[in-house]
This record gives sequence, C-alpha cells and structure tokens, in this order.
Amino acid sequence: MKLKQISAQGFLLQEQPEIICVSLPGPWLLQHTTPSWRYDDPEEGFQRMVSTKRATEIALAVLDQHRTFPNAIVLATDADSIAADAGEVLIPENVQFLVVDGQHRLWAQRHSQYEAPYACIVHTGLSPEEMANLFLEINDNQKRVPASLRWDLIRLIRPDDDQQRLAAVEMVYLLATEEESPFYQRIDLTGEQSELQIKQASLAPEFSTLLSRRSPLAALSFIQQHQVILQYSVSIQQIDADRWGSRDSAFFKARVLRSMFRLLADLARTMDQNKLANVTVDDFLPYLRKIDEQKLDPDYIRSMQGSAGIRQIYLQIRDEVFSGG
Repeated sequence: MKLKQISAQGFLLQEQPEIICVSLPGPWLLQHTTPSWRYDDPEEGFQRMVSTKRATEIALAVLDQHRTFPNAIVLATDADSIAADAGEVLIPENVQFLVVDGQHRLWAQRHSQYEAPYACIVHTGLSPEEMANLFLEINDNQKRVPASLRWDLIRLIRPDDDQQRLAAVEMVYLLATEEESPFYQRIDLTGEQSELQIKQASLAPEFSTLLSRRSPLAALSFIQQHQVILQYSVSIQQIDADRWGSRDSAFFKARVLRSMFRLLADLARTMDQNKLANVTVDDFLPYLRKIDEQKLDPDYIRSMQGSAGIRQIYLQIRDEVFSGG
C-alpha cells in the first residue's frame, strides 16, 4: 500500500548527508513535529519546552502581520530519504520531525490564525543520537545577538509604535557620527567592535528615559534635546580632558556615563524651559566640577556602599553635585 505524501516547494540542498530545503505550512508542521524524542505527546513536549509568552509575542509581531521569518527552522528526521526533484519535495504523511532549532517560532503558529509558510532545513536519516548531537552543535554554538545591534536595528526598522526608543537610538547615532561630539567614532553601534569601550546598549537605555514623556526634556523638540545632551557631553569631556577616550579615564566608562546622564535629568529640573533650551557647556561645568573623580573608582564605591553598580555611582555623584543645596 502506497503511503500518502504531501507535496511542497523545495529542493535538495545537499546529497551526502542529505539535506532538504522546503517550505511547509505551519499547521501541518505542528502535527508532524516534536521538540524532543523524549515526549510521546508532541503538544505536551512543546508546552514543557517553550515559553508561551514568548511564542505569543512572536505570533503577534510576525505571523499576525502576515510576515515570514527571515531564517529557517531546522528539522531532523530518521526517515532515510525524502524525494526532491524539479522544485517539488514529496514528504510521507507519517513522517515525524524533531525541531532542532526554531521551537518558539513554530509554536507561535498555535497562537495565530494566519497559516504561515515556514522555510525549513531538513536533515534526513539521523539516529536519535545524531539528532541530539546536531541539536547541541547548533544551540551550544549560537552567538547571542549583541544588545547594541538590537538597538541599532530599531533605527533601521523605525517602528511607529516605539518612538521613544527610536529617538534614543537616533540620539546615540548623532553623538557617534557628528564631528563636534565628544563621542565621535567612540561608540560601538552594533556591539561588534571590541576596541571601542562604549557600546550603544550602554547609552541608549539612559537616553530613552531622558527622552520619555516624564523627562524634564519632554517639552523640548528633538533638535533642542540633542543640543542639551551634546552640550552636557562636551562638559563631561572638559572635566576629563587629559584622559577622555582612554581606559585611564575616570569618566569614560559605561557605568559612569550612564550615571552621568541620569544626573542630567536632575540638573535639567533646576532650569526653566527657556534656559534649558539654550543651555551651554558653561552652565553645566560648575556642577560637574564638584565631582570627585577619585570616588568614581569601583573599589572606593564598594568600600563605602558595598556595591559599584550604576545606581550607587549615580547617588554618589548626585550627592556631590547638590551638596549644600
């Protein structure tokens, strides 16, 4: 008796060992996959191994927008061979796939009404031990996407529903690319330049807060906000002029800079809107010169407060700047 088969678009990617590239419908895949051979019930297996919250977020962000994923999910099967010829792949209806990579992307199909086509890379003829090795090879060796690159993608994608973070990355980009900026060519925008100390992911969260609706800068235009942050950045550079940009600098460190930009919000609250919109380096310098750079040493902060985190550094410099009222 001839087995039933499903026909799908695809091709033979590699002959030995056989690897197939194929497009398969999400609902069909859910019925023919398991996240682990340890579970007889695939649904129970998925529910134990994936985060429903994450799968739902993926469904909302991708599938419900009728978009496809930019990368293929990786499947493995003990079936010896799958016929592929002239752009058509024939898969037996009784086949069972192990999801080697892409469990959350596939399970997102359960949380969307859109029946998505999934690009799949299928490894055939593998024993359970070989599937386990393939799983470890792919998942153990994956390199996490740098946080700075994730921030930079916001600037490229320009989401309409996340204007605050978009403004933050635009601010970082301007500081990193304008020649008059103290951070010119000194910010690693993607997290892939190890020689640069300051990463976009260090500054962008602080700028996101500075540019929020609750910030004292909220009433200013983006151009005015940029000028405030630029003037403030120059003032930080000036109090550290001899060592700015070097690893010996007390101020040119991610945690210290994050603390300094938190301080900017406090300083902005002391100014009326007209003063803030036209603030200069000289307006900030008297405050910043009160900061004792010796006390920015992490060992000193730990000895005084038991921690050298961003909040502790911020509280330290805030007390120095506003001492005596």
